[in-house]
Amino acid sequence: MLSLNNITKSFSGVFEPVLKDINLSLCEGEFCTLVGANGSGKSTLLKIISGEYYADSGNIRRNGDISQVVQDVNKGTIPAMTMLENMALSRMKTPRFSFYKRHKNEIVEKIKSLNIGLEKFVDQPLEALSGGQRQTIATLMAINSGGKILLLDEHTSALDPKMQVMLMKYTVKSVREHGLTTLMITHNLDDAVKYGDRLIMMHKGRIVVDVKGRKKAELKIQSLLEMFHRFEDQSLLHEGGEDVN
Repeated sequence: MLSLNNITKSFSGVFEPVLKDINLSLCEGEFCTLVGANGSGKSTLLKIISGEYYADSGNIRRNGDISQVVQDVNKGTIPAMTMLENMALSRMKTPRFSFYKRHKNEIVEKIKSLNIGLEKFVDQPLEALSGGQRQTIATLMAINSGGKILLLDEHTSALDPKMQVMLMKYTVKSVREHGLTTLMITHNLDDAVKYGDRLIMMHKGRIVVDVKGRKKAELKIQSLLEMFHRFEDQSLLHEGGEDVN
């Protein structure tokens, strides 16, 4: 479904490559969480997959359309248009603006299923909503757009704790129902351990941990924290930092 081979990416003015010989394959319907410190290359990797960035070397194969939710709530939506118009347009194959009228009931029902009252804003411009509400709508749009590969970059980061839990439950349920091949960046280690059937950790542009199946199911937050510390400590030693052992 998705395959990356020897992907390398550099940026002007940055001393080291942001991605270094990344090899990664995701099977159809696989749900993978992606963790790592800031600057480890996670978001760059998703932008390479989506086509926003081009790799310096290596190749990528995608079998299916891509939907994504990014951290910036201004991307992927049209703030001046209503919630209903945004959600309908995300499902359109051709630019027919009468399309949304025929799907209003279905869209409203999907919003109602979240049970957070967003349906009352269905005819309001998205710019009138909070960042968290807009992020929720962007997620609904991506999941229901018809794409088979779903990329999520901190898609719950703008939400309060209650809405984070709600949206994660909806995400997991929808990923399973639609059979979406999913790569989800998160800094919430509880979510990283609890959700998905595979976990990848990145460190300084490389994949350093890749667990799935039974090992992923048995993974604990403490073990994940120890992995983080181990790689960070090794970096300090390599760079001449203090010996923290």
